[in-house]
Amino acid sequence: MPTGGAIRMFSCLILLQRRVCAVLRSSASQPLPYSHEWSSTTVVPPDSAGRCARQQPKSTVIGLTRTQTTVADVLDARGFQRVHARKAIGRGGIPVDGPQESPHPTDLQVLSIGREDKPGGGASPVQIPTSHADLKGEDDITILRDGDAERVLPYSADDSPFPEVRAVVRPKDDASVPVNTVRMWVIGLLFTIIGSGLNQFFSLRQPSVSINSLVAQLLAFPVGRLWARWMPIGILNPDRHFNIKEHALIAIMANVSFGSAAATQVIQAAVKFYGMRSDGGFEVLLCVTTQLFGFGLAGLAARWLITPASMIWPQVLSNAALLATLHSRENLLADGWRITRLRFFLVVFLGGALWYFAPGYLFTGLSTFSFVCWIVPSNVVVNQLFGQVTGLGMSILTFDWAQIVYANGSPLLVPFWAGLNVMGSFAIFYWLICPILYYTNTWYSAYLPLLNSNTFDNTGHAYNTSRIMGPDGTVNQTAYQAYSPMFLPVGYAMTFGVAFANLTGIFVHIILYHGHDLWRQWKGTNERDIHARIMATYRRVPWWWFGVVTVVMFVLSVVTNEVWRTELPIWAVFLAFVLPTIYFIPVGVIKALTNISSNQLNLLSEFIGGYAMRGHPMANMIFKFYGYVAIQQGIEFVADMKLAHYMHISPRTVFAAQGIAALLGAIVQCGVTVFMITTFDEVCTPDADGNFTCPHGRVTYSSSLIWGAIGPGRLFSPGEIYGKLLWFFLVGPVLVIITFCLGRRWTNVNYLSWPVAFGAMSLVPPATGVNFSSWWATNVLFNWFIRRRRPAWWSKYNYVLSAALDCGVAVSTVIIFFCISLPAGPLKWWGNTVYTHTADGQGTPYKRLPSAGYFGPEKGSWS
Repeated sequence: MPTGGAIRMFSCLILLQRRVCAVLRSSASQPLPYSHEWSSTTVVPPDSAGRCARQQPKSTVIGLTRTQTTVADVLDARGFQRVHARKAIGRGGIPVDGPQESPHPTDLQVLSIGREDKPGGGASPVQIPTSHADLKGEDDITILRDGDAERVLPYSADDSPFPEVRAVVRPKDDASVPVNTVRMWVIGLLFTIIGSGLNQFFSLRQPSVSINSLVAQLLAFPVGRLWARWMPIGILNPDRHFNIKEHALIAIMANVSFGSAAATQVIQAAVKFYGMRSDGGFEVLLCVTTQLFGFGLAGLAARWLITPASMIWPQVLSNAALLATLHSRENLLADGWRITRLRFFLVVFLGGALWYFAPGYLFTGLSTFSFVCWIVPSNVVVNQLFGQVTGLGMSILTFDWAQIVYANGSPLLVPFWAGLNVMGSFAIFYWLICPILYYTNTWYSAYLPLLNSNTFDNTGHAYNTSRIMGPDGTVNQTAYQAYSPMFLPVGYAMTFGVAFANLTGIFVHIILYHGHDLWRQWKGTNERDIHARIMATYRRVPWWWFGVVTVVMFVLSVVTNEVWRTELPIWAVFLAFVLPTIYFIPVGVIKALTNISSNQLNLLSEFIGGYAMRGHPMANMIFKFYGYVAIQQGIEFVADMKLAHYMHISPRTVFAAQGIAALLGAIVQCGVTVFMITTFDEVCTPDADGNFTCPHGRVTYSSSLIWGAIGPGRLFSPGEIYGKLLWFFLVGPVLVIITFCLGRRWTNVNYLSWPVAFGAMSLVPPATGVNFSSWWATNVLFNWFIRRRRPAWWSKYNYVLSAALDCGVAVSTVIIFFCISLPAGPLKWWGNTVYTHTADGQGTPYKRLPSAGYFGPEKGSWS
């Protein structure tokens, strides 16, 4: 039974959300224009089509095979029935009211509601007496049937073919609402400056805090409403309605600018660790070129990644759900649930924010809940298998949403089949293969922690690059032979192998599974859904605009590296631009279909740069960021373009908003970084006041030494310790081809997607098993069990739930940091330190050092 305190807390949450809803309703007392409302009708096939669609559940395998036409695609469509529903709900979620359209309201009406895949087309008809008296005073609600919620529609329908999109995006547009307004620009640019500046400032601190763009999306709503209400009508305020399109543009500007510019890590490393003189021109150009190159690629890839309806972008649907929740007043009766999306969001948001105080501050052991390790803290094997710091995380459980979403984002946004690929991949590579390699001491790995992202020497300590570096920034060969070769923990080495497989396998996968569709999109012969047809009425952005951006960024990059002599030659700059150009569409397709990032170009850039520019760590560092950030930032640009596509916003307005916000954000973040590292001498030192130790810049510096000075040749070349991992470059394409051939015989095999399986491992380590097992359990619960059993509920609440949980953690993190941790410091007690006293927390290896005092090859035998 729940405790009295829990009951009182839940009652307070309900009361608080009702008060907030009342305030929001009062602020919306004037009728909203149509653009703020959702369509009251949704086009769905008739019952017979629903039954046919249910009998062919594999008619559409998103991301694996081309969409096949079902019987439902060729049948007529019709919409929801509009009904007045009582608050009393009968068994099975069946309302006790009947349809409004009855020509004789006092007669008995028959309302068939239920799963349409059951014999007879649904639940038994319920005869319901209705009258005007019965309906008096009740809310006006649309019933969302399970069959309607899960049906795939033809592209010619007046709504999206895909139920995921229909759940949160309306198929209507009102082009008359003001979008390119002064209030949008002022609020958006203000959020851009404040958010990007604060995030960059705190990125220099350890521990740091990041203000999520979802926080900006939440705060923009009351700010926009207050602006619309209080500012006089005129050029500053076109009307009294802050609309969803303006709100979406502000969110887009925040999305592309809030993330810390990766080039600032290069600036920190160059000035504070390499001792270079700070130069404003170099620093600004480096930030701008790395941030905006992806902008050009995003626009050039629009016909493949934005226009096609099959590119649904689940990440974007979460943003769209939050926007719809805040701006729409429509309510649907879904599987007996009549609570509005707004109230549902507020309850989950407040509950999630309050709960995060427990794993985020009060009892952090709930976050790394390896209770087995707490019981036997000195048992090395148990801690390596069940631990969550340097172990494999087989303890499975965590009570921290931030841990669940750490490795691959919200599990509520990933299709079930993709989640199965992710969990299966981790289980095979890290729960099966890694222990076999580790406990057989392959690569001398048993002398190191099992799962760790650091590099080690032959005594089991962190590799000290200062012992082998000469004054000119190159490796002193004599010192290197006297010290140690570099060793990787087996889990870290496995991540390199998986990445090698993905880097080659993803091309074969895209050609075999998506080549035909991509060719049709290139020729412009692919079918267009309702949203593409709506967007065709707006003036498009010419492709050459993005081409000019790309060329200008390339020229500026060459100038930057030639004028300031970074040792990065022109051919290397060109290669750094070619790599993301080649990988952009394959990575974008996987992300658009599954919400799983397969961008592992950071490893490839380090690998190629280390071979091509060995002995030039500064050049290697810049080469890596040009190649990797272009895809990372470019995918964010594409996602925001897709959000604008769903919100039906003029592409030219989006072009201006994204370009200006990204440019302004890069300049602000560059300015904050330069100001901090040049004004305060102690910044980026271990004893810096306020812990401004520049953790990201320090890691970038160490990485540049490892890959630029020592180089991958001493690790992965044939004959070296990890040379056999190069075979993974061949393993990736071979596995994809075998799977494709088997899929032609057994169609279920097509659900196996190797780019998803490989790409999801990119954050291992530091991600461990708990980040995957708890993530997968949540994915199974919502995107398999609930979606199959309660499709209407899933359609109404799933994306809202994801947005609410993300917002709750984001807001709570900011509050904890600024209001508690920053002034008072961390809370020290057993619940927050228990994991540090275990073999897992201390990274205890399986084997002790041999009597010689070191492991590995004989002293001086490496070169």
